Amino acid sequence: MKRRLTMLAVNTAVALLMSLSLAAQQPVRGTLRSPSGEPLVGASILLKGTTTATVSDIKGEFTITAATGAILQISYTGYVSQEVTVTGSSVDVTLQVADASLDEVVVIGYQSVRKRDLTGAVGIIDAAAANRNVSNTVAESFQGLTPGVTVRNTGTPGGAAKIDIRGAGTFAANNPLYIIDGMYSDATPDFNPADIESIQILKDASAAAIYGSRAANGVIIITTKKGKQGPVRINGNVKAGVQEVHKRYDMMEVDQYRDLATRLYTAGGLPVPTSLTTDFDPSINTDWQDEFLRTGAVGEYNLSASGSISKKVNFFISGNHFQNRGPVIDNSFSRTGFRINTSAKFGRLTVGQNVLFSWTNEDPIANAGVGVNPFVDMISMPPVVKLQDPRYASPENPQGWGIGLNNAYLSTLTANVPALQRLDQFEQRNFKIRGNAYAEFRIIDGLSYRFNFGLEKTIDRGEGTRNPGTVRQGTPSPNNNAVATFRSRGEFESTLIENTLNYDKRFGKHNISAVGGVSLQRFDNPLLRFTTIGSDPAVADPYTEKSNFIGLLGRVNYGYDDRYLASVTFRRDGSSKFSTNSRWGNFPSASVAWRVSQEKFWKSQSVNELKLRASYGSLGNAEFLRAWQYYAQVNPFPRAVFGPNEVEQLGAIVTQLANSDLRWERKKTLNFGVEAGFLNNMFSLSADYFIAKTNDVLVDLPISLTTGNAGGNPAVNAASIENRGFELALTFRPKS
Repeated sequence: MKRRLTMLAVNTAVALLMSLSLAAQQPVRGTLRSPSGEPLVGASILLKGTTTATVSDIKGEFTITAATGAILQISYTGYVSQEVTVTGSSVDVTLQVADASLDEVVVIGYQSVRKRDLTGAVGIIDAAAANRNVSNTVAESFQGLTPGVTVRNTGTPGGAAKIDIRGAGTFAANNPLYIIDGMYSDATPDFNPADIESIQILKDASAAAIYGSRAANGVIIITTKKGKQGPVRINGNVKAGVQEVHKRYDMMEVDQYRDLATRLYTAGGLPVPTSLTTDFDPSINTDWQDEFLRTGAVGEYNLSASGSISKKVNFFISGNHFQNRGPVIDNSFSRTGFRINTSAKFGRLTVGQNVLFSWTNEDPIANAGVGVNPFVDMISMPPVVKLQDPRYASPENPQGWGIGLNNAYLSTLTANVPALQRLDQFEQRNFKIRGNAYAEFRIIDGLSYRFNFGLEKTIDRGEGTRNPGTVRQGTPSPNNNAVATFRSRGEFESTLIENTLNYDKRFGKHNISAVGGVSLQRFDNPLLRFTTIGSDPAVADPYTEKSNFIGLLGRVNYGYDDRYLASVTFRRDGSSKFSTNSRWGNFPSASVAWRVSQEKFWKSQSVNELKLRASYGSLGNAEFLRAWQYYAQVNPFPRAVFGPNEVEQLGAIVTQLANSDLRWERKKTLNFGVEAGFLNNMFSLSADYFIAKTNDVLVDLPISLTTGNAGGNPAVNAASIENRGFELALTFRPKS
């Protein structure tokens, strides 16, 4: 009897618990909307800890069975995921638009990370903004688009812009390192800015240390456009503009000049030239700026096609032509380029290539001599001197260019630069092929191997003609009666081989990514110059320069719960520019970041993103050096005359002193940064304070010729440079 009563009690208790449980489960109805009130169709709603899920309908509504206190996980593409606790039978949720800029993928060297996970100082350039204007070079296109980067244009067609990232860190070779589609290169005027997909600028040691001794002046990583799956898309555009000299000087008219010059000659006790008195011609009023300058024109033409050949093969093809008629007479530059980028995926294997062919042609401003500035001569030439006149003709100046003639036509100390520009005709032609081919194999989930081969080949051809004539008084043409022809030929070749392993895996709240590998690069630079005067050829300055470079690299990134971030980088480089005593250099760095806005205590609605950063690291530099500067060089051909009979003796002189103690320049950088986003990242702020000190800076040490040094000043490590600075960037992104 007791047993039956016990069983009855147990069954009753179980039934009661089940009924209570069933009573707690209830249909929960909800509505999902965007911040503007639009319904979100197809959003995912998951009952946390279970497999129970549903999606919202066309009205943004959903129904799910859940108990009071249960948690609903709601997610929708393009919006911030949200967790909602069930407190009743209905739930109304407004999802916030996700900030795509924080999820933007940033290339940081051999790896890509989300912008929100960056721990170093990286400037991100909007490629669309950079390509709005007609630009000679890539550097000109992003001028003023990121703090800490100074771009100085030459203003001449085909002239390469000078770039300083966070100031000058050495006395020479301050240009940053360019990485174009994984190839070490430069972005000279042969590169078409319209082909660029993204630009990242690595500023501090933490961001740039993966490139070690190549990155002391910063790194600019350029990724060109790639094909995407889908139909073929054709794009084309034409741009045009004008180019003027920034400022023209207000010069004296001929009467004003005559009065001033007459007073000066008289005050100095000198006879006044007849060109200002009896031979004065008021009709001669030469504006030398008008004779030398003009309104330049710029034109750019781009055409591209991209898409996919199949589900496995993508392509991007582009062609471009750029023409710049400079603001100086007989000065121009043109560029024609063709690019083809392809990629294909076959299971675990991905292969691809990026190749650029370019042809450039430049007619530069003529060289008036060492230390001569044609723009200074342009405004120094008197207005009473004509550009050209038969009265000025002489055996040394058969074409009668205006240079001033003794007392009769006024002595001058400046060059007739319009005449020089017409007499000296020089054309520089360049052909370049730059590209890389790669293969990437996914070994297991999260681990991949990549092989990268790069090649850059440049062929330069120069040809010029110096016609008879004199452009400066007292300095006759070196060859008045014959045409002097100048020719030069130069080649440059760089090959790159890289093998890397890349790992990226997430374990719960822990995210680990790492890269390690080896980089080999060889440089070959033969050059031959020769001059022909009349019909007699004379060869001068032939040489060949070769150097090799090897780098071992590694980086580990760690993140915990998207809040705490750390990165450690190490690079070991070796260069044939140094002796075995100091051939290798080690360049480590470390950085940390804290995403304060991801902490539970952060409740601010206006400041939705806040990150603090700090980094310290070491970089190197050896660009100042040429190959083999640590060796002594001897010229065995000099002759000397000794004794009473004046007998010629063989001899030898040292043309380069040996310095086997040459070593890497070392730049150490400390950086503190803060990033903040306001009003759902509509406004963003980025601020950095940095201290960068370069030790063992390479310079040329002056040594007296009396010591037997006949080869110029040898390179030594004998200086240091320190830069400190503060960068601030404020950005506004209107929400669509």
